[in-house]
Amino acid sequence: MPGPIRWTLLLGAVASLGLLGASLSLRWRSGLPEALASVAAARGPGARVQAAIVLQLADCSGNLRLLHLLHLPSVEARLSLAIIWYEGPVSDSTEIRARLPAWTRASPLRPVPPSVVRDLARLGHRTTPLLLAADHDGRIRLVSQSPGTAREVAGLRRIVEGLTYREDL
Repeated sequence: MPGPIRWTLLLGAVASLGLLGASLSLRWRSGLPEALASVAAARGPGARVQAAIVLQLADCSGNLRLLHLLHLPSVEARLSLAIIWYEGPVSDSTEIRARLPAWTRASPLRPVPPSVVRDLARLGHRTTPLLLAADHDGRIRLVSQSPGTAREVAGLRRIVEGLTYREDL
């Protein structure tokens, strides 16, 4: 299959998965944790989509492509990192914070709520890191594993840059 056709099929498949996630309109069962809910609820149409990252200490050894993606100017214009959730013991939080890029210091680092872990498992996500994006109504607009290749990073970047609120359409 020629390169441009494969690229188009890959982007189409990734976009379809993103649309499937959006159409599920999955809400975190116990409500968004306060750190994300207060930020998401305070925004209106046209505001940046609010994001959460779920990671664990092992991810901080080089599996932070999602954070690098979120720091790109074209992505930062559409998406704001509202919270960083971590899986693991509370004692991991100090080491995780030390290994994260300096620009993430403004985002709170909190243990991932069990309800979020359950919801992610229902969607088939059992490994980290993960990106979650929610609109101002708390609806999940995107759930994505960390991209594994440069091509996947480029595809996810295009999807994130295209995220909108319903009212923006």
